[in-house]
Amino acid sequence: MRVLLVLLLSCSILRADGLSDLKATLARLTAQDPIKARVELQISSRDDNGGKSKADEGAATARVEAGPDGLRIFWSREQVQAAAQELAAKDPEAPTPVRRAMGALSATRLQDYLNGAPNLLRQLDGAELTGEKADTWQGQPARLLSFKLNPHMSERDRKRIKEMDAAAQVWIGGDGVPLAAESHVNVKGRALLVISFESSSKEEFRFAHVGDRLVVIRHVRENSGSGGGEGGSQKTIATLTVEK
Repeated sequence: MRVLLVLLLSCSILRADGLSDLKATLARLTAQDPIKARVELQISSRDDNGGKSKADEGAATARVEAGPDGLRIFWSREQVQAAAQELAAKDPEAPTPVRRAMGALSATRLQDYLNGAPNLLRQLDGAELTGEKADTWQGQPARLLSFKLNPHMSERDRKRIKEMDAAAQVWIGGDGVPLAAESHVNVKGRALLVISFESSSKEEFRFAHVGDRLVVIRHVRENSGSGGGEGGSQKTIATLTVEK
């Protein structure tokens, strides 16, 4: 019994250290160094309403700079003109792929890509570490941390949810800096007492350590949901290239 207790205590300490080390590393990545990058985003979606299905897609590219003066976003003249032409069509049913993608590639999203540490810390806030083991990521040694997530939501939304499965995995390199992360959140619930709904989201992140920044160089997000006879899905893929 004494040996068992020692082993359990050792595992508990190991897990606590893994999470503490990750948080400490992220806290040191203060993102003060200037950076320039090119970000490309592709977005696609499908809406199912009353048996009718509608697909849409779009793409946009932004050049961004971040430093002591803040965040700057540059759109090409061609993109701005294309977005204006889409608006000038005055057809509510006409697709607007450029405007849609430019809207999705918002300033807050770009800021999170250039400074990924705070967002990762937010996602892990209240998370429970459920596992830690040696692993590899794209051929390099890594440490894999597994978490049960506790997503932030209002009390009203939480009362509507009957089932929820939320978990994440983070791969950490030898220097303690995250290499990649994956998460999923699946929920089932009921709204207005009679409408059942389901939704799921999945995210994949790939990181790079640039100066004092944790930079998101690839982000894939997939969402889907259904309820009240309607449903839909959306997928975005963002790729960031650091420039000198």
